[in-house]
Amino acid sequence: MNNLTILYAEDEIETRKNYGNYLKRNFKEVYIVQNGEEALEYYEKFEPNIMLLDINMPFINGLELTKKIRENDKKTRIIILTAHLEQDKLLFAAELNLTKYLPKPISRMKLKEALNEAVNQYKELNDESSNFELKEGYIFNKDSNKLIYKDTEIKLTKHESQFLVLLTSNKNRIFTSDEIYNYLWDEVDICESSATKLKDLIKRLRKKLPKDSIENIYGAGYKLNIKEKK
Repeated sequence: MNNLTILYAEDEIETRKNYGNYLKRNFKEVYIVQNGEEALEYYEKFEPNIMLLDINMPFINGLELTKKIRENDKKTRIIILTAHLEQDKLLFAAELNLTKYLPKPISRMKLKEALNEAVNQYKELNDESSNFELKEGYIFNKDSNKLIYKDTEIKLTKHESQFLVLLTSNKNRIFTSDEIYNYLWDEVDICESSATKLKDLIKRLRKKLPKDSIENIYGAGYKLNIKEKK
């Protein structure tokens, strides 16, 4: 945590002081504010890596602030603190890609676990050397072989993840069927059954990826269609 920054928004003075002192011992920089309006101002000015927000704050509540941030920012990790557990708020929060939704009062252990999870998520999402951006916000992490969409892992089989590793190794290259066979399966004979096996694999994987992510170039092989740069 020591190399990351965090913004903490809480309107209760004693709670803010208590958690604030703890955060200062664990983060590089801690920005402490007392309402949602200040939180938005500090977020836009300092771009913190992690945000710890009370759900019930003056001017802009924690969920409204998170919704506003999520319009353009999917990477900043957000933890919501609340003394209320209304079902409608929980359902709304589920759409905002929160790291955690924690009821108060919170033990130091629970807070530490949530912060560690936020740190790990932030590092994974922001490791540009490992993350390969696909279409529509999908990300394939080449170190962990994980496919991520909206901070949720999409489960891949061993061969599905290996196939994505191959395709992302050279984003502009068309890989022949023979190259794919030899990469995915040991000592596979190039025969009709191998072609069927590959087609089945691609069919399954296409269901987990945005439309037209894997392109079949007739007579040549397969390539990956990635995020278009604006």
